[in-house]
Amino acid sequence: MEKDNSTLSLEPDEKVCFNCKYMLWLVGLGLGLKCNLDKSNIPNRYHTCSKFDFKTENN
Repeated sequence: MEKDNSTLSLEPDEKVCFNCKYMLWLVGLGLGLKCNLDKSNIPNRYHTCSKFDFKTENN
């Protein structure tokens, strides 16, 4: 059976943490994903919340 990878890819216009300007990628430091607004843990990069704001090339 072939694995469906369509749910693993993210589009730049999806409202998920991976596309939010407040996401901190601290995986390399062993801290995981965090929200820069309140420094809370993010369950996964596909999560979203009411504070979502699209990141731009400048941030």
